[in-house]
Amino acid sequence: MTKNNTDVHFEETEGVYDYIICGGGMAGLSLAYYLKMSRISNKSILIIEPQEKNINDRTWAFWEVGDNTFEQILYKKWSSVKFCDTKNNSQILDIGDYYYKLLRGIDFYNFVIGELKKTGNIEWLKDSVAAIQENKNDAFVTTKAGKKIRANFIFDSTYKLKLNIKNNHNLLQHFKGFVIRSEKPIFNPALPDMMNFGIEQQNDCRFIYVLPFDEHTALIEYTLFNESLLTTEEYDSEIKKYILEKIQLTHYQILEEEFGIIPMSDESTNEFPSKHIIRIGTAGGYTNPATGYTFQNTQRRLKQIVAHLEKTGSPIIKETWFKKRFLFYSSVFLNVLEQKRLPAAEVFADLYNKNSPSQIFKFLDGDTTLLEEIKIMYSTKKTKFIAAVLDVVRRKFFV
Repeated sequence: MTKNNTDVHFEETEGVYDYIICGGGMAGLSLAYYLKMSRISNKSILIIEPQEKNINDRTWAFWEVGDNTFEQILYKKWSSVKFCDTKNNSQILDIGDYYYKLLRGIDFYNFVIGELKKTGNIEWLKDSVAAIQENKNDAFVTTKAGKKIRANFIFDSTYKLKLNIKNNHNLLQHFKGFVIRSEKPIFNPALPDMMNFGIEQQNDCRFIYVLPFDEHTALIEYTLFNESLLTTEEYDSEIKKYILEKIQLTHYQILEEEFGIIPMSDESTNEFPSKHIIRIGTAGGYTNPATGYTFQNTQRRLKQIVAHLEKTGSPIIKETWFKKRFLFYSSVFLNVLEQKRLPAAEVFADLYNKNSPSQIFKFLDGDTTLLEEIKIMYSTKKTKFIAAVLDVVRRKFFV
């Protein structure tokens, strides 16, 4: 029987390392890979992860200009995407030099773990993190199995944010998806539905996206931005209703299912809680609070951290206050959603109809100039957003 690349042999390991990575998911594995490819690839690394990464447990979709580190293992990429409003008016968005890309979790795990296994200075421990503490000169992890392991730096993707409901906005992006296969060719593999709001909103932000793999196969995902999860039956019912009524497909096979929850929170995160402990991924605040997108933000930030390690010997980066303006923008958007000042579908329709879609992508990536941002803000329903701005200021600074 051929072993999957993700069938890693976890050793019973205790000792001292240069780096410990707590959590072997997307963020932890990406960091280990960038370290392997860096000028400090000789450093000793321990990855602590309780699960074998040998199933396709998630799919990442993101936009990007040019190629990325994992271009060779992308499952699909598209040069055009479709947007549909609540009245079922659809349009093909001109996304300029951007590509909309799809990366399957299993392909990522197979590739990255396969590459890391070629490196003799990376070890694995199948265990969970119970506590992380700091000494004067280093830090150490205590695992659930009782092991204590020290390192110069500990990178933690397992930390759970403690939410302050009073001062902040804490919504959820939650979704359920089916990969289906139809006997007849029904999908256009060149054109995904990035956001389709032509479904019952139920006073929420709800949309479907359809990512076609070929004429017969597609991922159909039902996504919500709100505060409450649905039952399994409710997610399934909505997906099947869309397939039946919108795609008009009665006979199909469900090949895979996926479910996920992403925090959409402007809770203040502490990426560098101490000299020797660094939080990464969602734990480090890499999730875009306004969209839930995490993959690209994580890749960009981890590259910066590794480059800083190479240059200075420390992963701790000073962030300018001006760059943090994008967090304020996210808070305003979350306030609009939370307080239901405008239907989310209307907000997105305005953004894509009144601006270049590629400019919106650039804005959501935090790459725009202040002048470009002002132009985008001017395209929104200004009275509603000004009310949100005032409420955010009140909650953040006066409550």
